[in-house]
Amino acid sequence: MIMKTSTLKCIGVFSLLFIVAGLQAQNRYRVEDVPNVQLQDYTRYVSDPENALDMADVMWLDERLARLRDSLIVETAIVVLPAIDRQYGSAKEFATELFNSWGIGDRESHNGLLILLLTADGEREIVFETGYGTEKVLTDGFCKLIQVQKMVPFLKEGAYGEGLIVGVEEVEKIFNGTSEFQVKKPLLSNNEKLALIWLVGGLIIIFLVEWIRKKRIVASDDPFVNAAKYQSLSGIGCLMATLFFPSYFLYMLYKAIAKKEDMPRLNCEKCGAKGKVVLKYKPQVEQKAIPGQDGLKRYHFICKACNHGYKVLVPYKYVAPQTSSGGGSSFSSGSSSSSSSRGGSWGGGRSGGGGASTKF
Repeated sequence: MIMKTSTLKCIGVFSLLFIVAGLQAQNRYRVEDVPNVQLQDYTRYVSDPENALDMADVMWLDERLARLRDSLIVETAIVVLPAIDRQYGSAKEFATELFNSWGIGDRESHNGLLILLLTADGEREIVFETGYGTEKVLTDGFCKLIQVQKMVPFLKEGAYGEGLIVGVEEVEKIFNGTSEFQVKKPLLSNNEKLALIWLVGGLIIIFLVEWIRKKRIVASDDPFVNAAKYQSLSGIGCLMATLFFPSYFLYMLYKAIAKKEDMPRLNCEKCGAKGKVVLKYKPQVEQKAIPGQDGLKRYHFICKACNHGYKVLVPYKYVAPQTSSGGGSSFSSGSSSSSSSRGGSWGGGRSGGGGASTKF
């Protein structure tokens, strides 16, 4: 009789353990187990299968998220679960898979947001998963700040509804530009400042190099021949174009538009005027260059002060004419495939894992 009683007790204990284990197993959700409330009712945005939230909080959240969707074009889903299946490496991984499985947000702008709340002891965590478009405004940093400074104080006390409400309110402020976490952006970012310094610095260096080269020509023993041979940025042009390409492009554009004289302004040997001698005509070919023999070009300079002229002959090398060959151009056509639209009222948005998670 005693043996039978002990056996019955053991059976009862094991049965109870199996029941508890079964309940715990049922409380661990996989992505496919989470009910998508949008498929049931397009006015619902909160999936709370274990009824962890008060009905009044759920109604408030549904109403606020509907307004967020209509006014700011941000589709938001809230999911409250006790725990997730152990097959997922993290709650963030679960959120990313759930987001993409449901397709939260528009398929063009990817303006979705998933807020996942886990409530089981030892596994409590709040997760934000943002779509590709949403993360441009609701950055990972903002997600973390909202969780830590606004939501976690309530969530730690078990006030899940209040925590979600303040989180949604702060998300709305972020998109309206009225959040305390948003600081006024400077006129230029650090990268933009560096780019501007590089651009302006390049222009200054190019102008300075040109000025020094022209000064050397003016002070040389044969300034007229050297001036005739002068070429803008010759020799260091490739270096300048490589180091300061945008600056080099702007410099050449400026010269083309302003039609600045490329040759240095020389000093007049007759009247002594400084920088008044300029090229009067385009150089004329005195002797045409042929293969194996240089040609001669005649340059005519004139002083703008006394009208005295200078003529110099400068040799130039033969340049073989270039032949152009026509080449066919090939075009590759790619086939584009479009995935079928998802059911329910979600628009097929995608997430690349943006957002943040905080355990509490």
